[in-house]
Amino acid sequence: MSKYVLDTCICSYIIKGKSDVIDVLSQNMIKHENDKLFVTIFNHAELFTGVLLKESPKLKKTVEIFLKRLDIVCFTEEASFEYAKIRSELRKNGVSLDDMNMLIAACCIAENATLVTNNLKHFSRIKELKLEDWTLP
Repeated sequence: MSKYVLDTCICSYIIKGKSDVIDVLSQNMIKHENDKLFVTIFNHAELFTGVLLKESPKLKKTVEIFLKRLDIVCFTEEASFEYAKIRSELRKNGVSLDDMNMLIAACCIAENATLVTNNLKHFSRIKELKLEDWTLP
């Protein structure tokens, strides 16, 4: 059984039922029905930031129901070390990436999980991170 972390963009597509990607996303999720799906605590925070900005009780309920189906990867000491490695390596190479993305990546690396995202451009800067884009056929 493999571990997959759903990035915030993927979660948002599912929650909103984004029509142009939901069919492909659903097909890819079915392919991985025997694998374990997670979100990180940072994706959780990003989703609820969106809920609070929208001030929508309906969206809040939808996000809560969606998240009940997934386990949450917390920020551990090992993830903290991975974050430090990512941040220092990117900084040495003159590459910038926002902290939330580095924290999400660190959790994935610490858990030996693949990040499912369509933000490959940013996350591909992190060498050790395994990536998949389930919005592509």
